[in-house]
Amino acid sequence: MIDPIGAPERELCTTPSQKKLVCVIPAFRASRTILSVIKGALPYCDAIVVVDDGCSEGTAEVVRAQYDGDPRVHVIKRSSNGGVGAATKTGIGAALSLAADIIVKLDADGQMNPSYISSIREAFEHHSYIVCVKGNRFFDASVISLMPKARLFGNAALSLFAKFASGYWNVIDPTNGYLAFDAHMLTVLPWQSFDDSYFFELSVLCELGLKKLPILELEMPTIYTDAQSSLSIRKVLLEFPGKLFRKTMRRLLVQYFIFDINLGTLYGFFGTLLLMFGLVFGGYEWIESVTTHVSRATGTIMLAVLPTLMGFQLLLQALMYDVQFSSKTRHELRIDEIQRRPSSGAAVKERWRG
Repeated sequence: MIDPIGAPERELCTTPSQKKLVCVIPAFRASRTILSVIKGALPYCDAIVVVDDGCSEGTAEVVRAQYDGDPRVHVIKRSSNGGVGAATKTGIGAALSLAADIIVKLDADGQMNPSYISSIREAFEHHSYIVCVKGNRFFDASVISLMPKARLFGNAALSLFAKFASGYWNVIDPTNGYLAFDAHMLTVLPWQSFDDSYFFELSVLCELGLKKLPILELEMPTIYTDAQSSLSIRKVLLEFPGKLFRKTMRRLLVQYFIFDINLGTLYGFFGTLLLMFGLVFGGYEWIESVTTHVSRATGTIMLAVLPTLMGFQLLLQALMYDVQFSSKTRHELRIDEIQRRPSSGAAVKERWRG
């Protein structure tokens, strides 16, 4: 059983493992880049599953023509386009059937450096209780100058709402699509419920966060190319906020009213009641004052102001309570920390930050 909280220091075994790593590549309009991505990933994984998500460019045929007869490369062609999440889930199912121990999602557009797959393998070997490893582009602040401004703004906005929805308040780059899973844990998690669209990455965090499972962010810069993104900004603005709001409400209900009743529950419940009373009562009295041109008494004003301030303060306390627990389920690791690990000999100790 994994430890959802973790300990500050933990002995790590450095003996090599025989874990099987399968790379899942969802592909749509990727006929020009898919072969270079596969070529780059093959040295670091045991098998690759390419999922053609109803691509009109014939990505599946391109891969089959190049890797026909190679037992390491498996190609699945979906009859229709279901979205990056649907294609990834198809690939996860295939990877599980191949008896994978680690499943890595790698995009087909060439913006993810395949060499980091070896670091992901090391991360799982040295952090056996981690359920998910994800990329983090923001260890190095210089990436901000390289990132397209529209993506940077969108990532910042989505990151804020994703923290509310998932409970991983310390996750720095929640929209990063470089994901890896402990395949054995996926068999007992509702991975089929992950979203079919570009909301897939955020839905993964929301599902894992609902159970307060430990994840690890790995330093992983992204390669920005001139490849055109299939993600529509208009679709994101229309689809993502509603989904994130529903995920937030579900998490708060489950974690603070069904799974447990704690101080966060009390802060949030009474804070909401007081704030709503203050706002409704104050709004009503203000409208009455404007309509009748009669000023409200000081006592009436204070009866609206005090519950509003108290309610706001209690909600801030509830937020602080929620944030405190996120540091125990999210951890980070730099590439140079993995590279400094001894390949054999005495055990090393893990260093936590977050």
